[in-house]
Amino acid sequence: MTGFIRIALCLFLFFAAQPALAAPPATGDTMPELILPVPFDPAGQEMLGLQGKSTFTLADLDAELIFIEIIGVYCPQCVKQSPGFKTLFNRLGKGKLKGRVAMFGLAAGGTDAEVKQLLATGQYLFPVVSDPDYVAHKVLGEPLTPYTIICRPDGSVVYDHLGVIQDIDALYQQIKTLLD
Repeated sequence: MTGFIRIALCLFLFFAAQPALAAPPATGDTMPELILPVPFDPAGQEMLGLQGKSTFTLADLDAELIFIEIIGVYCPQCVKQSPGFKTLFNRLGKGKLKGRVAMFGLAAGGTDAEVKQLLATGQYLFPVVSDPDYVAHKVLGEPLTPYTIICRPDGSVVYDHLGVIQDIDALYQQIKTLLD
């Protein structure tokens, strides 16, 4: 065997033996088990009904749908999306939809201090959970940001989207349909 073929064979065997990277949860998938820290701010804890807890799972949230926005605290696309999601958050908190959707952000790589600074900008009205060591982000398959997941409390994913969502009205209508 020539040296080139031997090296190529070794590289093939090395990469073939590596476990496949998990893909981010997509529509039709089931969410992986997540144990998340509660938001550090009391307002965020109250919005999610998590007062007095230190961690939570999706099943702990008292809602029919769970809306998770995976963000980067320095992500320009996340900043671009935030005004539309502020509007969406306000719309979900009114009328027949009030209390039926738990909405929070997951700050991939974000420390409590960075999340505190981010919340102080007013960009996010909904709670944001810190993930400083990318633990939850890794469990979720390390999606690029922004990445939106809507699931049920049992973990069944009913919506996913990578990137900025341009049509917030269409997303709102889709959420209403999912709740019917």
